[in-house]
Parts: sequence; C-alpha cells; structure tokens
Amino acid sequence: MSRSVDLFIDLEPPVESAVAEIQKLTPFSFVAGDVPGTWRLDEGDVHAELHAHPYVDDGDLLLGRYRWALSCRLGSGSRPADAPETALLRLVAEALQKGGVPNLLVHDLQYRERTGVPAAPGGDGPATTRP
Repeated sequence: MSRSVDLFIDLEPPVESAVAEIQKLTPFSFVAGDVPGTWRLDEGDVHAELHAHPYVDDGDLLLGRYRWALSCRLGSGSRPADAPETALLRLVAEALQKGGVPNLLVHDLQYRERTGVPAAPGGDGPATTRP
C-alpha cells in the first residue's frame, strides 16, 4: 500500500510564485521536477514534490481551499506521524504559518491507524482515527 504525508498550501498561482514564496519563508530550496508544473525538495534521504493537488473536500477535511500540496511518499517501516518525511513537512508548515500562509498537514489520506482505544460506539472493532 502506498502511503504519503501531504502539506496542503494556500498560495496563489503560478507554481513558480508559490515556490518563490516558500523558499523565502523557509531554509529550503526547490528544483524543477521531472513533470512540468512540479517542483522537488530534496533534504538528505527525504524527497518531497510540490504540485497542484487533485483532491476535493472530504467531509470536514476542506482540501479545496488549498491550491498546492507538498507531498512525500512513506515507506512501510514507520507510522506516518514518526517518519522523517513528516518531520520535514512540519518544519515547512511552521515556517509558512509564521509567514501568514495557510496550510494543512495531513498524515496519509488513505491510512487509518489502529489506536488501541476502546471500540467505537455501535461498532464491533477498535475505533480508528485519522492520524
């Protein structure tokens, strides 16, 4: 199963302007990606890609207000919350927040983590949460 962590960012287009603003507010540099309209952030073994995201709003998860996603793929060896990719995106998110740029960090849109808490009301198994 492919897992990811995504930082949704509300900046105006074009993508080059968004990249310039992120680079101004963070200590990180981007390079043009292999696919037109994408940009890469490489920090050691961690790789992220900035792109216009295809997601729509999902209940209380209002992704439509964010134009861009800075996304990292995760290996299967760690929980999304503990991954080095998540740590990198948290640093970017904090810097953007300080600069007044709205953003939302989402730990794997497709992943449900078993928490070890009692069963959900009306359910027959453990409750699940979105990390």
